[in-house]
Formats: sequence, structure tokens, C-alpha cells
Amino acid sequence: MTTPASSIAIVGAGVFGLSTALHLAKNGYKNVTVFDYQPYDVNEYNPEKGCDSASSDVNKIYRCSYGNEVEYQDLAFSGRPTWLEWNQMIASTPASELPNGLTPDSKLFVPCGWLRFSKESELSQYDQDCLVELEKAGLRHWQHVLGNKEDMQRLKEKDIKQPEDKWDAKLDLHRSFQQGKLAAFLDTSAGFTYADKSCIWARHLCQKAGVRFVLGTKGKLDELIIEGTGDAKQVKGLKTADGVEHYMDVTIIACGGWTPSLVPEVEGVLETTAGSVVAFQLPKDRKDLWDKYSPENFPVWAYGVTGHHSPEYGGFYGFPRTPEGKIKIGYRGRKWTNFQSVPKTNKRISVPVTKYTAAKVENLPKMALKNLKQLVGEMFPDLAELGVSDTRLCWYTDSLDNSFVIDYVPGYNQSLFVASGGSGHGFKFLPVLGKHVVNQLERKTDQFTNLWKWRTATPGSDMNGLSEGEFSGRNLASLEMAEQKDWQWKQKEAGATKL
Repeated sequence: MTTPASSIAIVGAGVFGLSTALHLAKNGYKNVTVFDYQPYDVNEYNPEKGCDSASSDVNKIYRCSYGNEVEYQDLAFSGRPTWLEWNQMIASTPASELPNGLTPDSKLFVPCGWLRFSKESELSQYDQDCLVELEKAGLRHWQHVLGNKEDMQRLKEKDIKQPEDKWDAKLDLHRSFQQGKLAAFLDTSAGFTYADKSCIWARHLCQKAGVRFVLGTKGKLDELIIEGTGDAKQVKGLKTADGVEHYMDVTIIACGGWTPSLVPEVEGVLETTAGSVVAFQLPKDRKDLWDKYSPENFPVWAYGVTGHHSPEYGGFYGFPRTPEGKIKIGYRGRKWTNFQSVPKTNKRISVPVTKYTAAKVENLPKMALKNLKQLVGEMFPDLAELGVSDTRLCWYTDSLDNSFVIDYVPGYNQSLFVASGGSGHGFKFLPVLGKHVVNQLERKTDQFTNLWKWRTATPGSDMNGLSEGEFSGRNLASLEMAEQKDWQWKQKEAGATKL
């Protein structure tokens, strides 16, 4: 059994790997090494400097409302105090003692609120479930259903007590989009995290706690060192691309979208899929737009997101502007795959393809861009005037039921462990996820360990799309890809933005 005396290799320095490393160190583990092919000590998790993991991003939604999935509701709320504490720690640390990429002015978590739209004049069943479960937990005071007299009064009182939050201004989007006819609620516990800066900080905390990092070419996994066969089979560590063998008691694969290609046993449990993201760059001389879309005046928002499965036209979300003036808007109504033959197994599975992989993709499927442009044209005509400035396929690992897969891989005598299956919602748990990963490693049961254990599909279930396979119509090879010329809107007629 894994104990603090065990040597641990973690492959992957994203949210799952960093949180695991940090909590291993907190629990007295002295021999923890994190490997990653990205030189994060140089490129600072910046997606514009060659970083293409899901964790290497400008921002991620932080929300605690999870329908009837109360475990994730509880996990999100348990991490919120730490996010706020990290903000304070950075602010009180001299600039000379902070890692590259952070200054005392850096914020990791911005609680600007989350405006969640229904697609109808009534809240969806999922949204109603959110409110019911939060009420049971004594947390309903964070939520404000638009049009509910009591909720609006509470929001007004919050504005009076803390006018800097400008909650009423953050309802302007609801008033303007479809004339305010859609049901919605504002979650004032929510907001967003600066993902790249959060990873920089977490890696810094890991290093201070004694975790070792091997990054770049020296940290790139070549192959696992497997000894024995049958019931005696074990992973003894890994060999990196520079030919060095690293022997460890336990090897943890926390590689996000790259996990299925490294651990064939996850077939049927995990699948790599991509969400579609567009960005808009605000001109620095447009003070009206800088003010409107600032986190002080504008919330995180979501439209048509109903839980596990978004409709074909739905599953949109977006953020306030970054300090550099970038606005990110995403679409997960259709999740894309990229089936390729994996050399060492010759199996056809979905693997990431980005601007920085050997085979490259520079744009989005035309269907995704069309849907995003339609939504932006209706919701943000002032952004449509600017045109798209960048696109990205963000590769996640979906699990068969949207819950994480954090457990030993069967057949390796507790020497190979997977921490993956973020399913597009894992980043917010960075401060606390690793605590429960360590419990799973040590076989200590807690609220989450059974939820994340190794599992197989229930007969008759839809498997969260994993059963669709290569010829489902969402594989990139079968799709028409957009071109940069498609980033602009063609014209504006009668005050409505037209594609």
C-alpha cells in the first residue's frame, strides 16, 4: 500500500498532477517527482507560448452549483476559502519572492458572479435541482433567481453593503439578451480563476514543499517501465525521452487529454474530446468596452448548459475580459474527437491535436464557429463588430459518467494510478482535489473516493458519448474546418448582426 515512504512519479503538471503533488507533500511524502514535456518553468503555462493542455489557459469557470451532484457542490465550496487565501498570500508576498509570471497584484480567483441562463422562460430542471440542493445545504443565499422578489431584494442589499461588487450592473446582460425574457439566476459565490497563473502558483507551492519537477525534453514520457507478466505485472517507473530511467514505487498518470493514449486500459472509461473556444481582443482605445466587460461590471455567464449533455445549439459560456483585453467564449454543445492509430497499440482512439502538436489544427470545425458566431451576434453585437481574434480547441478527457477517474489501474498490483477524467469541470478543484487523491492512493475512504473509483459502463447507459466511436459525426477527420476568413461577420442589417 502507498505510504509516505513510497516514491511517487506524477506524469503531468496540470491541475490534477499539481494538486496531487501538493497534497502528497502536505501528507509527509518526501520523494515526489512531477514529469512534463512542457518547460513550464520557462513558458509559465501560457497558451500563447506553446502550452496546449487544458490547464494552460487564461481562465476557467469557478462555480459551486452542480444540480443534484452534491459531491461536486461540496468539493467546490470546500476549496473556495483556499482560493481566497491564495489571493491574500500573493498580495502580501514581496515581488522578489514570487515566481515568474506573478506579481503582488495578481489574482487567482475573481468572485465576479456567474449568470446562468435557461433557454426558456422557466428555469431548466437542472437549474431547479441546483437551487434545491443549495437550499438543503444552507447555501441558497448565494443564489438570486432573476424576477424573484426576495432574491432581488437580497441582491440589492449586497450592492448596498459592498458597492464595489456592482451586482446590478452584472444583470445588464440578462436585460439585453432576448429582451430579458429568459429565466436566469445569478450565483454570487462563483466567478473565474486565472488558470495559467494558478498553475504557476501551485507549482511554486509544490517546490517550496519539496516536490521535484523534471520539465521539457528531460520530463517527456517515452514509456512506462513494466516488469513481470500476468498477476505479477508491475510498473516500476518510467523512461523519459532523454533515455533516463526513473524507478518509482507508484506512477500516477495525470495527463488530461493525453491519458488514453498512454494508458490503454482506460478504453471505455475515458475519451479525449475537445471544446471550441473563440477569443475577441478589445482595442485599448475603446474605454466603453473595457469598462463594460471588466470583471467589476460583467459576470461569467452560461447559456443552454443543462448538466451532462448540452443540446446541439447550446452549451455556451464566457468570461469578462482579461487585464490584456481578451474575451474568451466557449462552446461544448458538441464535443469533438480526433481518432488516430496509437503506434504502440495500433488502436484507434481519440488524441489531442493542437496548434503545437506534430500534426496541427489551426482552427475550429465550421459547425462550432457558426454556432458561436450566431450566439455572439445575438448576445454581444459589439464583439461581432470586432471579429474573432483567435480560436482554440481545448482538449479534455471525458469520463463515461462525467465524474473523475482517480484510482489504481487494474492488473498492475497498485503500481500504476490514473488521475484524470476532468470532463471539462476539474480546474476549480485545484486547492483541494489532491487531498482526496491521496486518500485514494492510501485506500482511505472519504466522501469522494467511491465516486472516483475505477468502473465500467452500466449496460444500457449512453456512456457520456464514449460509445459513439469514430464514425459518430464528431471526429475532426469527417468535419469541414473553418478558415481565418470565417472569423469576421459579413454585414450588419437593420441593427441585427448577420453571418
